[in-house]
Amino acid sequence: MSSRVNIVMSAYNGERYIREQLDSLLKQEYEKFEIYVRDDGSNDGTVKILKEYEKHGVHVIEGENKGFSASFFEVLAAAEEGDYWSFCDQDDIWFPGKLKSAVKWLDSQRQEQPLLYYSLSEMFDETGKSLGIQAPPKGSLCFRRAMTGTFGVGFSMVINRRLREEMLKCDPYKVRSHDWLAGAIGLGFGKVHVNHKIYARYRRLDSSVTKISLERKIKWCLAVLRNDGDVAERNREYIRIYKNQLSPKKRKMAGLFEDDKYPWKIRLRKAFYPKRWRPGISSELVMRFLMLAGKV
Repeated sequence: MSSRVNIVMSAYNGERYIREQLDSLLKQEYEKFEIYVRDDGSNDGTVKILKEYEKHGVHVIEGENKGFSASFFEVLAAAEEGDYWSFCDQDDIWFPGKLKSAVKWLDSQRQEQPLLYYSLSEMFDETGKSLGIQAPPKGSLCFRRAMTGTFGVGFSMVINRRLREEMLKCDPYKVRSHDWLAGAIGLGFGKVHVNHKIYARYRRLDSSVTKISLERKIKWCLAVLRNDGDVAERNREYIRIYKNQLSPKKRKMAGLFEDDKYPWKIRLRKAFYPKRWRPGISSELVMRFLMLAGKV
């Protein structure tokens, strides 16, 4: 295998864990890779730590605070030369075989289509306690579900050049989430492969994951009711860019999310759709309520 992989990361105030992450990246069994890190205006010791790793070949990009999405898209664009791009967060731990496994599958595929490789991870809290396995929820690997959610986390994704080029066509301030966009492209008109082996540890910093997740759902729902909402905006941007690349069936599904204002006929069709939109019951109910309200 001779394909070059670019590991791309956006960092912000990550001094507590970023050194451990970088060390795990440098221990990869697959050797042909480059690491690009953009610091998004950190005010702690993150940049100082990153500078230490320049001697190991890490490419450090310093910049003003743009927010996570715009910062990530900037580093993705900066890492121009290569065959594959591996998304990376600042506070996880990768296992040595992560890149090697991804390259093996990607090299076996036709590169003309967008390709997304995904591997699993073990979640753990700030004390090191295991929180279970992070894997795509059952039934989430379909285009319909991509219109309302993300099937997985970004750091578990490795993409080819075609998918990267497609991603860079979008406005990062509208899509807001690189992992959602990569997954939606792969499920929309590309190919997604899930390796069910665990190749990383996923650090969850919430002291009570379930409680905070519920709290976030409620806050998100209220925010969407007050404004237009991130799901509606990112769907419209996706459809604007990629509509003509979708199959007729998927284009019809995308049409349910295309308009600036949803008529009652479309609202009712989505709110009472016979198949699931979201993996969890609570998030499913919230999503259908927002659909009925014309916000998604």
